[in-house]
Amino acid sequence: DALKTLGYNPYHYIDFTPKHADKWTDLAASKGSVKDVMDVVAGDGYDAILDNPACDVYSDILKCYPDAKVILTVRDSKEKFETSWKRLLDTMVVTEEPFKWSFPSFFQWISTFQQLKKIRHFMGTTHLKLEPGELTHGWREKTDGWLGEQYERHNKHVIENVPSEQLLIFNVKEGWEPLCKFLQCDVPSDQKFPHSKVNDSASLQRMKKMFLVAIYGWIPAVALTTAGVFFAGRHVSRSIRSSEL
Repeated sequence: DALKTLGYNPYHYIDFTPKHADKWTDLAASKGSVKDVMDVVAGDGYDAILDNPACDVYSDILKCYPDAKVILTVRDSKEKFETSWKRLLDTMVVTEEPFKWSFPSFFQWISTFQQLKKIRHFMGTTHLKLEPGELTHGWREKTDGWLGEQYERHNKHVIENVPSEQLLIFNVKEGWEPLCKFLQCDVPSDQKFPHSKVNDSASLQRMKKMFLVAIYGWIPAVALTTAGVFFAGRHVSRSIRSSEL
């Protein structure tokens, strides 16, 4: 929201269309390149890119756009990041479970969710050199603090590899001043710095609840609809026969 306010058209991971998903999935499967991804993103009018998996390939994006500015968003502590990551992935993993009668999830029957699962397994495999799925799933088998270590490793890699004049290390609590100075634009005089609510605790709890309602509710809904259609059909059939008599 901050970049939008400043006139940018930022691209989030959740913004991708089927066309984008195909390119990201090809990249995750080593069948495509970062340039392929960036060509469709830029071609659709986006001029900034955020979130995973873009941060996994930031160095390749810089090769495509060597003059690009990089904003490394940091948390108050590695522990804050770890808590946030666990909360996010505990929500998203609900959509990755295969169908079984004890958990009748239909999400993996949908191509977009299949692609999202593949892309999540790609995260952490580039400069962090983790195994596929280790960052998004394997952390459950790690000791507390492991995710925080990956967060620090990523930040260190960015700081060491992005030219200092192109890099801003930024905590959103700092507000407009450092961001606007870095991007060489005016500080909005009539707007407070926006803080996203997309991935906060309350919104993720609501999202997980919606996923679970959909998972456990779709079979009864289909059964009731089918039964309704069946009985309506019988009623119409009887009405037709009665009129014929």
